[in-house]
Amino acid sequence: MPVDHIIGKPGDGLEIVGASFSWTAALIGAACVGVMRAAFDTALSEQIDREKEVTRHNDRVSASRRRLPMVEVNDYTFTGPDGRVTLSDLFADRYQLMVQNFMFDPDWTEGCPSCTWATDNLPANMTRLGDEGIAFAMISQAPIEKLEEWRTARGWDHVWVSSFDTSYHYDWGWTQADAEGQEGQLPGYSYYLLKDSTPYLTYMTTARGTEAILPTAQIMDRSCYGRQQDWEDSPEGWPQYPTYG
Repeated sequence: MPVDHIIGKPGDGLEIVGASFSWTAALIGAACVGVMRAAFDTALSEQIDREKEVTRHNDRVSASRRRLPMVEVNDYTFTGPDGRVTLSDLFADRYQLMVQNFMFDPDWTEGCPSCTWATDNLPANMTRLGDEGIAFAMISQAPIEKLEEWRTARGWDHVWVSSFDTSYHYDWGWTQADAEGQEGQLPGYSYYLLKDSTPYLTYMTTARGTEAILPTAQIMDRSCYGRQQDWEDSPEGWPQYPTYG
């Protein structure tokens, strides 16, 4: 806009218009927009204050997480596409390791849909993790042949190994039996540190604890309609669907 077209400073518009013209539907609408903007700015400022407290709380939680006791872990021997792979091998030349415990029952022909969605959410450039000394791998209970078939179908190039011939899934609760003895798996992430050639478990999380590293979920949470899932507390009339529908 040319400078000579500017007739007032920001915030003067309503006063200038009111002094120059009679009220019309358009002018009333403009006035309402101004009031709505002021209400939005006030509400947004309050929301940002709440989010800053969440950020500070997350900092405190992260500080506590870094102080968790570590536990030495058996250097399990898994099966990869080219043969035997130990847990310590998964670190490659890094000293930290994040493992996605990907649900894939030995009897299934396809990987868990929600775990698949989570893998699709991983950074496009995983070398960024490696630059920070963190390796990434996926571990599933299904035989390696099934994992390779699903990897090919999804177009992934992540390290993915099978725990089929090990007790890994049972030792750490990724596969559990219910009261009737029926086995079921849990999704989640394990974090390890390699020190003096020995792997240590430093943290693990499952269920909604996995959401912190899923950018799509975080983006949806900041959109108007959120995740549009039926467990969410949203205004009446907002679109919502069954979470696993």
